[in-house]
Amino acid sequence: MEDMRAKLNTEEGTEQYQKRMCTVEPVFGQMKEDRGFRGFLLRKRKAKIEFTMMFTMMCTVHNIKKIADFMKREGKSLKETLKMITGRGDKSWNKRGIVAGNANKLC
Repeated sequence: MEDMRAKLNTEEGTEQYQKRMCTVEPVFGQMKEDRGFRGFLLRKRKAKIEFTMMFTMMCTVHNIKKIADFMKREGKSLKETLKMITGRGDKSWNKRGIVAGNANKLC
């Protein structure tokens, strides 16, 4: 633990840790802690089907929450946000360079 703390306290370590905040890692943590998904109900082949269905639903829920948080943070309406996501509409508000289809830019 001490080695890891020392690594994180460096400039490079801080930069790398900041990148992790916009990767998939927090999504799995939120799925487990916030949404209570900690295991599968089925086994073997059926678990693959359950994983596909649950993972798809969990990702959808995560993305909707991410969009809602963005709308709240930026004070945007649903209509404005949908225009941004689909790549239509006025781009003047797009100060962060958000590109349609690039969900990572919303974090």
